[in-house]
Amino acid sequence: MKPQILFEEYAKIEVRVGEIVEASIPEGSEKLLKLTVDFGVEKRTIFAGIKEWYTPEVLVGVKTMWVTNIPPKMTPFGESRGMLFACDGKAGKPEIIKLGKKVERGAVFH
Repeated sequence: MKPQILFEEYAKIEVRVGEIVEASIPEGSEKLLKLTVDFGVEKRTIFAGIKEWYTPEVLVGVKTMWVTNIPPKMTPFGESRGMLFACDGKAGKPEIIKLGKKVERGAVFH
């Protein structure tokens, strides 16, 4: 386990619901997938290092959780404006937590 943090530190993290509306493999990418994520009020491009475990086709339509208030990060394929939430799965595969249809895009986790 990681060290404890203060509630004030935790409260700074913005986690929102986003739906993957487009997914592709950037030409020459070994690890990254390019994802277009719809947060209800805006769409963002986010690159995720999950190519080893997921194909673009299985990700389109997936609604999940994203950290949305981290600074943009430049990748070799463009700017990434968020971070995917995933948990450890079997054989090291990151498991994406899929949210139900009743959860609206853009909803904030508290």
